[in-house]
Amino acid sequence: MAEEKPIDRLIKNQEVTCLIDALGTQGEGICRELGQVLFIPFALPGETVRARVQKVTKSLAFGKLLEVLSPSPQRVTAPCPHFGICGGCALQHLDYQAHLAHKTSQVASCMQRIGKLAVDVPLTRGMDIPWRYRNKTALPVQEINGQPEAGYYAPRSHRLVPVAQCLIAHPSCDQATAAVIAWMRAHDVPAFQEETNQGLVRHIITRVNVRDEAMITLAINGASLPHTPALIEVLKVALPGFHSLHLTRQTAGDNVILGEGHERLYGSTPFTDEACGLSFELSPLSFSQVNSLISQQLYQDALALAELKPGETVIDVYSGAGAIALMAAGRCREAIGIELSPQAVENAKANAVRNGIPNATFHQGEAEKLLPRMQAQGLSADVIFLDPPRKGAHQDVLEAVAAAGPRRILYISCHPASQARDAAVLCSLGYRISHCQPYDMFCQTAEVENLLCFDREKKE
Repeated sequence: MAEEKPIDRLIKNQEVTCLIDALGTQGEGICRELGQVLFIPFALPGETVRARVQKVTKSLAFGKLLEVLSPSPQRVTAPCPHFGICGGCALQHLDYQAHLAHKTSQVASCMQRIGKLAVDVPLTRGMDIPWRYRNKTALPVQEINGQPEAGYYAPRSHRLVPVAQCLIAHPSCDQATAAVIAWMRAHDVPAFQEETNQGLVRHIITRVNVRDEAMITLAINGASLPHTPALIEVLKVALPGFHSLHLTRQTAGDNVILGEGHERLYGSTPFTDEACGLSFELSPLSFSQVNSLISQQLYQDALALAELKPGETVIDVYSGAGAIALMAAGRCREAIGIELSPQAVENAKANAVRNGIPNATFHQGEAEKLLPRMQAQGLSADVIFLDPPRKGAHQDVLEAVAAAGPRRILYISCHPASQARDAAVLCSLGYRISHCQPYDMFCQTAEVENLLCFDREKKE
């Protein structure tokens, strides 16, 4: 009997030269010619690279890029000095048009591989200037060499990379962060230390609206904030658009950024933003899209696809501060929002009053419990919007959505993999995908937002 040839296996610390043939979902280069699939961050398709193997599992391996021997024509010089060190961006080294094409193929791959669905995916819609777009940042704070610093975590770690200027964030976010760090240093306010669960300031969260007003929130590991008047004065000087300062207490020993409530320390008026002709009140704990320009395009497209009629009922599941429900309410008889966050529901109700919209109502609770109960009590809808968190929609939500019998479902997601899984469920419940459109909501990163439109199958 002939002796079997042993399978080639990569080993840790081995140096290899290989050809990259694809990009992964996190923007990493993929090599398949070495017997195992090897993932190499910052390598691009078509490149021959030299890499060091850092980790090997049963079926996969992960490496560090050492040298690009033959660069791709799509490779560009990343403008940020922190690129490759900070874990925030993954694609600054890729030409922007190729960047959009990659996100398009990522959506198509998820639909086919996970959902087993053949979907026509057009080119991802991007920005003319894909920089300085983020209207919100949440920067962790740590002590480094005896001084508090703010920045982003290095990839796959909680090691802080101090970042004074982030090229994808609104400039006011940088200015607010610098002001808080200067105040901490001047008054010996300690940064939070994960290892000991000691220290005070955990995160600096800045949100900027279309009028360049900035709402600052500090997440702290304690009951109160010292030297608050001094911090307010520092922020007034640093930020011409300084709107308000808030505190959220996060004393649990976990990685959650925000606490369950918040306290206003400065500012007398609600923080509001604008989208599609409406004004929205946002609390420090409310979710809103980080890219104002792209999100407005997405909302406009979703509403156009909905083709709402004056006598129809709309349900917005995972409705947040009410943006989609309130935009839809002006085109239909009734809009109903369902949202878990009590603060977001309060914002949504206030936003209905603020915009003079009487036909929008909002309900607080877990969608997987609330929607099936409402549907069992006779709730039906003509159009349903879904915009769940990254993990996707609960199975009970999807079944209740189908049971409500909408003629059309608009599903927005920042995670194509979970969206593809849910799309397969909706298709099994009598719906078909009629439209798909990805959006570059998160420029320079590997993330992509996607809109799916489902139509109810006609019964024979």
